This record gives sequence, C-alpha cells and structure tokens, in this order.
Amino acid sequence: MVAKRAVLVACNYPGTNAELKGCISDAKIHKSILIEKKGFKESDIKVLIDDEDSELTSYAPPTGENIKKALTELCESAQPGDFLFFSFSGHGTQVPGGAEEEDGKNEALCPTDMNLLVDDDIRDIVNKTKKGVTLTLVCDCCHSGGMIDHSSILIDSDKKADPDAPPVEFRSRELPISGVAERLSQLLGKTVDPNGTAVRGAIHEKYGAAASKFAVGMFENYTGKKMGTEEKKKLTGMITSCFSALGVGGGGGGGSDHSNAAPAVSGGSAGGPPKKVGHMVHVDEEMGILITGCRAHETSADVRENGQAFGALSKNLHLYLETKPDATFYEVVHGARDRLADKGFTQNPCLECAKDNAALPYICPNV
Repeated sequence: MVAKRAVLVACNYPGTNAELKGCISDAKIHKSILIEKKGFKESDIKVLIDDEDSELTSYAPPTGENIKKALTELCESAQPGDFLFFSFSGHGTQVPGGAEEEDGKNEALCPTDMNLLVDDDIRDIVNKTKKGVTLTLVCDCCHSGGMIDHSSILIDSDKKADPDAPPVEFRSRELPISGVAERLSQLLGKTVDPNGTAVRGAIHEKYGAAASKFAVGMFENYTGKKMGTEEKKKLTGMITSCFSALGVGGGGGGGSDHSNAAPAVSGGSAGGPPKKVGHMVHVDEEMGILITGCRAHETSADVRENGQAFGALSKNLHLYLETKPDATFYEVVHGARDRLADKGFTQNPCLECAKDNAALPYICPNV
C-alpha cells in the first residue's frame, strides 16, 4: 500500500533578535494542502515548531538534532511508490569555509537552537531515500537555492516585479553569520566571533556528537584522522582563539524589517546558486524535488499583511493551488512566481529536479 508521510518544520525564534512571525503559519498552510487536497493522514504528519499554536497541538521542538532525526526517519522508512513531503520555514544562512563551494560558503538551514544543517547534511539524508520514492522539499528561507545541488534547475531566472505594487511589510528570512554567532554566544555564555571557523567550532562545542556533520567533518579533514571528543574540543578552542587574535570576522546584523515589497539581493552571481566545485555528498539527479523560496544569493520574505504573517513562497503556492489543484510541480512554481512578481516581490523561487519530475503532480496526485 502506498504511504504518504510528511515532516513540517517551522522556526519563529521567539524572544530572540532573529524572531520571525510567519513560519508556523506556513506549517499550517502545508498541512492543510496535504490533508485536504493530497490525502495525507494527520497521524502521518510530524510537526516541529518552536512556539505554541492552538491549531498545532502535537509537536516537537525544531532543534538541529530533531530535524535531522525526523528527516532521516522519513527518508529511510519509505518504500518505492511512497510520497514524502518535507518543509522548512525559518532563517537560512551562508557559512564561510565551504571549500567545495566556488564562493567559499555553505548554504545552511537555521534550526531554533542554531545547530545548523548545512547543504551536505541535507544531501546525505536525501541519499537514504530509495529509488521510486517521490520526495518533495519546500524550503521557504533565504539561501535555499542549490540545497540538494541538482544540475537540472528547471526554473531559475529573474522575474520582473511590478514596480507599482503597493508596499508590503516584511522581514528577511536571512540570518547572516553575525546573527548566528550572536545567538551561539548567548547559548554558550561567551563571545563567538562572526567567522566561519569560530561558528563551526562553537556549534561543535555546544552540541558535540549531535552537531551537524559539516562541523565535525571540518576538524577531521584538517587532521586526516578521526578524533576523540577531547581532541575535538582542544582543536575547536585553538582555532577559535587564533582567529579571534587575528581579528578575522564578519559584519552585518540579523534579519531586518522592511516596509517595501522587494527583499534585497545579498550578494553572489546574478544567475542561480553558486557553482559547486566538488561536494562531499552528491545526490542522484532523480532523487528529490526541491522548491526554494529564492535563489541561493537572494532573500525570502516573512510577510506581515492585514494582521496575518506568512512566508511569501508558502502562501502563494497555496493560493495558486486554490485555482489549479491538480497542477504539476512546474506549474505550481511558475504560478507562485507570477503571483509574487505581481505583488512587487523580487525573490525568485526555483524548481530543482530532473526534467521528468517537473511534470509530475505537485507532491502527489490529488485524492
């Protein structure tokens, strides 16, 4: 019997400088689509949120460890013919020090505890999925382009925003490295410098074996051997101290509020995600269908409108599906892009998947 299972992750970071408002709303949007249009059972949908909500009464906190565990279980347990759905709404970031990246940075998701999930972690988990499983990933956050590094990016171009669209209040779903370092400093009770090495070291110091693979892998790549816990702690302190003494760091603050409807481009090339030089982890082209809130160098909007808050991508995917419930992946992403452009948003959602998969019904056939 075909199974349909989902993991919905939403991080609003309540009470912090990184606080967002619309991410839990995104989880509710996706949940309604899954149950009402796609035939998923509520018992087969796992929700991870970091704030209470009257409509989502059964949930776990979206820590880095919990997200990895939930996504791993989702992928490992599926059989050919099953349909899987994973969504992440929250901050995205770029971590300096990704030697395999042309721009020297790893794209990463920001869990509520800042135990970052870097792109190679996501690819490693996606690779656990058996062939014949349809896995949809929706990342409504900044720097989400290229997260599973498919060479086939079916939709990736600039869409001209309507300059006459009325302004919309929003906050960027980008947390720069300085914002990550600030939050880790609070959690550790000491200053973490805003550079890639210090942040990676701080994550390992705080979370140890539960840290993202990229943090542990960095130390072992430098030494060429597997290290014990004490060795890793010593190396973490040495590297962090050296960079602090040299004054190596980064600038910028946390996500900021805006009163117009055009999320800013944060740097990088004009055409799509940074080119990859040789990832630690590779994903088969047929594996996974990724919809991103924007391209790797762009930012996504956390919108506040008429007393409601939501992710610009998630909301407009839902609104397009209301007009065409049986739409394909290609149609859904194009439709959402058109709606965003009409409202003056400059973020460009992308569709990364094999060409044949783009013509499949979004998530799964309707019930």
